[in-house]
Amino acid sequence: MSDADVRRIVREELPKAGWSLLSTVFWTITALFAVLVGVQLVQIALAGAGVATLAYGGSGVLVVGASVYLLYLLH
Repeated sequence: MSDADVRRIVREELPKAGWSLLSTVFWTITALFAVLVGVQLVQIALAGAGVATLAYGGSGVLVVGASVYLLYLLH
């Protein structure tokens, strides 16, 4: 493999690596925000009573679980 081949490969792959890094940062921020939304849903559920409490609590647990799993997959 020549020096020119290495330069060509690096030129081709560098933009892909940049987009991959930006994508990871974007999805990490999105997942962290979703964790906060899920925790807020659980807090709303703890303050209420009735069937809506179960819906908010279940939604909160589901959102937090999915977000934590996404963070696990990203990192």
